[in-house]
Amino acid sequence: MYTLRAREIVKTFPVKGGEITAVDKVSFEIKKGEIFGLLGVNGAGKSTLISILSDLMSADSGKIEMFGKDFFKNKEECKNKFNIATAYYSLHHRLSVRRNLEVYAGLYNVKRPQEKINSLCKQFMISHLLDTKLMSLSSGEKTRVVLVKALLNDPELLFLDECTVGLDPEMAEVTRDLLQCYNQETGCSILFTSHYMQEVERLCHRIAFMNNGKIVKIGTAKDLLKELETQKVTLQFTKNKDKAMAILNSNNIPYREEGRSRIVFRVKNRTKIIYPLLEQFVKANLPFTDIHLEKPTLEEYFIQQSRKSETSQEVYKK
Repeated sequence: MYTLRAREIVKTFPVKGGEITAVDKVSFEIKKGEIFGLLGVNGAGKSTLISILSDLMSADSGKIEMFGKDFFKNKEECKNKFNIATAYYSLHHRLSVRRNLEVYAGLYNVKRPQEKINSLCKQFMISHLLDTKLMSLSSGEKTRVVLVKALLNDPELLFLDECTVGLDPEMAEVTRDLLQCYNQETGCSILFTSHYMQEVERLCHRIAFMNNGKIVKIGTAKDLLKELETQKVTLQFTKNKDKAMAILNSNNIPYREEGRSRIVFRVKNRTKIIYPLLEQFVKANLPFTDIHLEKPTLEEYFIQQSRKSETSQEVYKK
């Protein structure tokens, strides 16, 4: 069962001399209970897409199905079942934290609103700020208030757009734990964007990469990382490092030196390249004192896709 299905979503904006397509025929679905990551460089169209899906902005064309129903024909019913938290918060800065949350609790018809507000504020460690005006809070504190707002109505679908921006490492970890527990306990589906690749890799069941308004890849982190052809190898020697470099040169393997004893290089296939290479070192009487293999990371994948994006834009400009 799918909580959200988007089909051929298009959004353009007028610019001098024409228009720019921010979201270009985007289609995807989010399963019930799934945390679905949405990655892409700034300007890829992620926030615009979330604004459309949460009805903060209208699309030029396309279809949205939410909770099994046509979203455009059942907006009010659907809106009561979802919520949104974004780094670009829009709460009233002259009202207290409590009053801001009371307003939203009223909009969402939350039962026992004070009890709900107090419980969530305790979880996000902002109970002591309830009577403080929003304008007096730090960016991290405001982020936590927005997250509390997003959970007030026990949403079945949650849009989280860079929701950990401004949080210190400890609070970001607490937030990830809370969101993961909420997802597991309630089956809430989450659309999650972030530039912190480690939290995307940890939280998301599937990930989509957005490039120039289009979704170009969808898969699990494991599936996406299979596309990275190389992995990093670091070898440390006590002596005869020059002989080791000669062996690498003879195998046409580029490398770099780190300090007096380490050599770093990248290879495509661990089994077919690294193991025979290590055998050559042993036969040449070049024992290494340490070897470290680094698996590809989502951050490397992000950088690779971003470079492809930059290249395609340059080609387009020409």
